[in-house]
Amino acid sequence: MFTLQHLSWIAAGRRLIAGTTLGLAITGSAFGAGYGPSQNSLHQPPVKNYRQLFESNETGYGSAAPTRGMNEFGPDPTGYGAGGRSYETRKPVFDGDDLWRTPADFDHGRQPERAYEPETPAEPTESEKIDMRLSSRYGNPVVERFVKGTSANRFAELYLETSRLIDGRHIEPTTYQVRVNQAAENLRHAIGNEQFRRVFALNASSAQQQAFLRELNAYVSGQQVRTANDALRVMSGVASMASRTLGLSASAVAAEFVYGATESLDKYSAFNPEAPAARPSAATGLEDSVVGIGVEIKPHDQGVVVLKALRGGPAERGGVQRGDIVTGVNGQNISGRTMDFAVDQIAGPQGSPVLLSILRDGRPMRLSMRRETVRVYSVSDVQMIDPSGKIGYIKLDKFAESSNQEMDEALWSLYRQGMQSLVLDLRGNPGGLLTTAIQLSDKFLPSGTIVSTRGRTSEDNTQEAARREKTWKTPLVVIVDENSASASEIFAAAIQENGRGLIVGRKSYGKGTVQTHFPLRAVGGNLKITTARFYSPTGRVMAEAGVKPDIAVPKRADDQTVVPLAADIDVREALRAAGSQRVRELAAAAERGNLLSRR
Repeated sequence: MFTLQHLSWIAAGRRLIAGTTLGLAITGSAFGAGYGPSQNSLHQPPVKNYRQLFESNETGYGSAAPTRGMNEFGPDPTGYGAGGRSYETRKPVFDGDDLWRTPADFDHGRQPERAYEPETPAEPTESEKIDMRLSSRYGNPVVERFVKGTSANRFAELYLETSRLIDGRHIEPTTYQVRVNQAAENLRHAIGNEQFRRVFALNASSAQQQAFLRELNAYVSGQQVRTANDALRVMSGVASMASRTLGLSASAVAAEFVYGATESLDKYSAFNPEAPAARPSAATGLEDSVVGIGVEIKPHDQGVVVLKALRGGPAERGGVQRGDIVTGVNGQNISGRTMDFAVDQIAGPQGSPVLLSILRDGRPMRLSMRRETVRVYSVSDVQMIDPSGKIGYIKLDKFAESSNQEMDEALWSLYRQGMQSLVLDLRGNPGGLLTTAIQLSDKFLPSGTIVSTRGRTSEDNTQEAARREKTWKTPLVVIVDENSASASEIFAAAIQENGRGLIVGRKSYGKGTVQTHFPLRAVGGNLKITTARFYSPTGRVMAEAGVKPDIAVPKRADDQTVVPLAADIDVREALRAAGSQRVRELAAAAERGNLLSRR
């Protein structure tokens, strides 16, 4: 029996200004004051029975009760950084999983090396994108377990719940006809997709597949879909024909209706199922600590290759080195499998053992360790890079919850060493928490707008301004590149357009939109949808445009090779700028409240 219960929600939303995560989180209001019926909204009683979907015109479900949270950021104990200021909770800003197509970190999803690709691949066709999404989706053991373990009845609840959120909060919701068409297109590709066929043991012949496609095309093209209830009736019909012609489960079909709805919106919106609590998956990327072995990885033909072992973690202590190729985990071969599969094999409860099969310089070896809590740092490098010029250097990998404190510690460390100018490296930084972007901007800006957002509800329409409270006066140069996104772009634009410092490098990613994560009641997981756009201090649209550097630096021809900072052309240009009279004039003018031309 496919029955739906009347749903009522009290939930907290998570806001991201994005691009893999990887997802994030400060508690905030899930439903703004304007949340409610829109042109696609549902406001009739719920469907009672799956089979009644074809006959019933009922639609809708329970009301949403808003809640609001608050994060307090107390006075800066140093007396020199941003002063005592409380920030109302903001939903996070993060670009990891969208900027990079696959997770690349066993523990926090970072893939920093993607900043150094020598060639930009051709944009895939829409058909190729669908196949890529399907392969990624069903190559992920978390998704496989979720779909197989969720009933068609529960998927119907999920569809209604996500429909209401899309209708009420997405900045430009698609019609239900468009959402259903996307689901049908997903299924057309899915029956020929290797990962999908493996997960659902689909062995239908070519003749059976063609029969299903003919029936699917005729059925969907003849349907008028105006409401969520109409969409559920189409879901039921497609599930029936898929079962009859292909032997495919109703859950497999229903899953693609849920995924199709979010994929019809924009490239950043997504449904993210949650891994069971008993089996942790890769962390989201902004935690202060994670349970795992503590490595950063990226894909490799023979498995995954290690970029770095996090300091103090089991991998570092167990002898894992940069460049090691992990080919197996606990006896399971991961060669030729997806990154998600490798992540899933590595993940596990604290204290549980891990045996890695590794190739090091062509020599096979095995390393054993146990999973444990590993500290994750967002500031990865702090040094007085030019002692004679008294120029400090900080590398910030992400805007995490701990970044504010880490930056204070880094700044004071450099200050005590005599720092007179600062280079802040945001290359490859995919973003992070909006609150953190505001906090760090406020450390350097004595006044001026930091960022504004505009969406469909009052909650999504915000403007953040700096306050003249104990800001750092140090001349500032910020390095960005094509993979600096989201919160990185907010910070860089705030510095640039308020005349506080110079930007060096290459045009940033150009994300420009805000994603909100809504926890779900029907299933474990969350719905990430685009709820607003963000704008620079001067009101400039950030989407696609990004931040253009004041001093442009071309990419190296051999930029897959990691070079020392002293040989890094971006850093060399930043050091030249940091020692210039111009950057000192900008800092002094900003302190006086004047905006100088950067040219």
